[in-house]
Amino acid sequence: MHFYILGSLDVMRNDQRIRISAPKQRAVLAALLLNANNEVPVDRIARYVWDGHPPVTAQTTIQSYIYRLRQLLRPLPGTELRTSTDSYLLSVDPAGIDLRHFRHLASEAREKAELGDARGAVAGLRQAIAIWRGNALAGIPGETIRQEARLLEGERVTAYEDLFSSELAQGNYRQIIPELQKAVSGYPFHEALRAQLMLAFYASGRQAEALQQYAIIRKRLREDLGIEPGREIQDLHRAILAQEPTTQLHTLPLFERAL
Repeated sequence: MHFYILGSLDVMRNDQRIRISAPKQRAVLAALLLNANNEVPVDRIARYVWDGHPPVTAQTTIQSYIYRLRQLLRPLPGTELRTSTDSYLLSVDPAGIDLRHFRHLASEAREKAELGDARGAVAGLRQAIAIWRGNALAGIPGETIRQEARLLEGERVTAYEDLFSSELAQGNYRQIIPELQKAVSGYPFHEALRAQLMLAFYASGRQAEALQQYAIIRKRLREDLGIEPGREIQDLHRAILAQEPTTQLHTLPLFERAL
């Protein structure tokens, strides 16, 4: 039995998809999965479904959605939808939720990185990132759901940062440039990823391209957000202009924190 939220919301039993088509019913299930094995008050579920503007019939409507979900999930071993006075709880094996599996693998990989096992960290983080099938909670409407999705996306970006940090720690500069380029195209305002790409270019003997990456993010931040790049990436830019050794760049706070 598996629940998937790192992409579209899907419920699978073996190779069979459990069809849950109603958008609001999917929002209810998303609320329960994001808080799996914990009680979720009715008013909190209502925020996921109606973004803080529930109708007067919200409680009754949620009861109806819960009833339908219970019928769908009842045949699934190890899964139970419990009801208390003003809340609901989805009891499920955490290993059956892709988000929990992602977090477990990422946590294990970070422990390996802390112990100096950069190769093991890379393998674990690649496994964790591969769990994602697209944008989290894709296809479920509502600003509250989108806020949750943005938080989850932040966890994916952090996993990418950690992955590239471990690759850089092994000196795999040239090898990871294509992946870093793809990452910064997906997260164009993310300074840490851009800095990692700058370091990879510079350490590969491509100083001009490293400096160009700084110019790109500076222009984007100025024109789109009206802000300047952060101090840490500015320090990296100055170090590259000064042609400091790659080993010296690794000691900058921007990279010391990540490695």
